[in-house]
Amino acid sequence: MYNMLYINEMDRITSRILKIMVSVFLSALILLALLRAQHALAVLTAIAGLFFLTSVRSSSGPIMDEREQSVREKAAQLTYIIFAPTLGMSALGLLILSHDSNFFLESLGVILAYLTLFLITLYSISSFFFDRKYGGHGQKE
Repeated sequence: MYNMLYINEMDRITSRILKIMVSVFLSALILLALLRAQHALAVLTAIAGLFFLTSVRSSSGPIMDEREQSVREKAAQLTYIIFAPTLGMSALGLLILSHDSNFFLESLGVILAYLTLFLITLYSISSFFFDRKYGGHGQKE
């Protein structure tokens, strides 16, 4: 399968930009949470940030082996398997509970429904793309 997957310069730059963007987002979220006295959100964001920084540091080498690639694929798949149904069920629950009596719950349900649809669409498109790229549907490498 994959003996060694070398990360080229563009992937390093893209990876660095994404790490910076996530770090800026987490920092801004902590700041906003503290300014609005949402201490639980600030603590959870800090914990998520520590997990993120720990995982980024452990995989910052220029060469990614088969094991690390497999771990990333399984982590991404498990994240999708857990997050998409949770988000979708939350959206349905809020839409059912709101039934025209609470505009806030209905709005939140609609937003979560759109996010669920976006997540499912993004997963489907990327799955189709990678299937075609790696020889799916009769395509030769």
